[in-house]
Amino acid sequence: MSDEFLNTIKIVTIMIVRFINRQIELNYLEEIASSPRAELVVVYGRRRVGKTRLLLEFLKRRGGLYFYIPNGGKGTVLRSLSQVVEANFYPGFTFREFDEFLRYLSRWFTEHRGGVVVLDEFQNLSILKGAVSLLQKSWDEEYSRIGAKLILAGSSVGMIERVSLRGDAPLYGRKTGVVELEPLHPAYLAQWFPRLEHAKLVELYGVFGGTPAYLELVNPSRSVEDNVKRLILDKRGPLYREPEFLLMEEVRTPARYVDILGAISQGKITLSEISDYTGISRENVTTYLATLISMRLVAKESTPTKKASRYTLTDPFFEFWFRFVLPNRPLLEHDLQNQVWEKIKQEYNAYLGRVFERIARLHIASKIRKGELVIHPDYLGAWWDKDVEIDIVALSTRESKAVLFEAKWSTLTQKEARRILESLIQKATTLPTHQNTYGLVAKDVYQKEKLLHEGFIVYTLSDIFNPNQSV
Repeated sequence: MSDEFLNTIKIVTIMIVRFINRQIELNYLEEIASSPRAELVVVYGRRRVGKTRLLLEFLKRRGGLYFYIPNGGKGTVLRSLSQVVEANFYPGFTFREFDEFLRYLSRWFTEHRGGVVVLDEFQNLSILKGAVSLLQKSWDEEYSRIGAKLILAGSSVGMIERVSLRGDAPLYGRKTGVVELEPLHPAYLAQWFPRLEHAKLVELYGVFGGTPAYLELVNPSRSVEDNVKRLILDKRGPLYREPEFLLMEEVRTPARYVDILGAISQGKITLSEISDYTGISRENVTTYLATLISMRLVAKESTPTKKASRYTLTDPFFEFWFRFVLPNRPLLEHDLQNQVWEKIKQEYNAYLGRVFERIARLHIASKIRKGELVIHPDYLGAWWDKDVEIDIVALSTRESKAVLFEAKWSTLTQKEARRILESLIQKATTLPTHQNTYGLVAKDVYQKEKLLHEGFIVYTLSDIFNPNQSV
């Protein structure tokens, strides 16, 4: 491992201590590092999702150089870059211009064939006039010809798309790979909190989602209620204003986005409902929604037989915050978090029911991906048609088959389970299929073996949070 990398570790503050899963991403980065050709890879995702932790874990195993690009002026950026290589020159060394830094990298790539360099928060280079164009020029004329391995990582999704992913971006056409890092799959909370009951894992996921930096703040020896009050409802808590901070980093008019996210969290899920609730014109709502979708905060859903779309929040933490924190800010500013929690409790179980549907859908997707559910779907999601609603449908129009599930955040008796399945079979008549399989996802189901024996599919919390399974 290089001295430069060890020096970098000393100056980088890593909030996330635990490193769980991310094996797919690590394997991909290892392939990149072992490639015989030059590689320019973009690694991006929402802030706090664990990009820096992933890259430092990779470099710890592989070796290389890590540079953090701060959000500041020219002097701040150049001093940060210089600190990593100061030992190679003299105490107090500073690159005077960005092109000097790029020439240093050219020498380093030449001397360390196959070596990896990471520029973290590289979108901040856009602050330096001409820096991104100089990086592009260095890649075209030097780095790409000497087999360089350069990883550009960042957390401002919109800026990264403008700099490297869109067709008119300076680095478009040069990248050889893209890794979008997503929050952890809920099943991995069983590894993060191995001593907690499965139902508590659902509660934690419903509040904090799968963002590693948020999960790192949770004290598993305290109740979910205590963690919520301490971290989110307390105006001094680290997550009290987190969604606002993220929006301020990404967009110019965060207030409009706050209004739209708040509307969706309150069940206003169609374009007209959001427009009416917020007072924003449909045309402008469409534009704002497109940005939120690109930020991976909102998803647009529509079924193959239904033209009308609806919008949902993709992250449980943001859904919890916009549904329960934002409307209660006046009370929370007066330190009335106990009273707010009492209000939350009245809706909390119903809210967890929707969270559980999300967990169930992700679990079913993993089963299909691993071939344990045999279907080649061209649609996976909720199904609605007139008065019919089905929680999860995996539909293959080519095969004219579907797998249908209802998700219930409760422990079901045999009688209850059969009644739900009978209703599901009746609902399936609205699907354009000839062959259907039916299933349940619940906290638990008494005597579920009987249902399995009859050809139904049944998943419970013990299946979802099985520590021996991969997703």
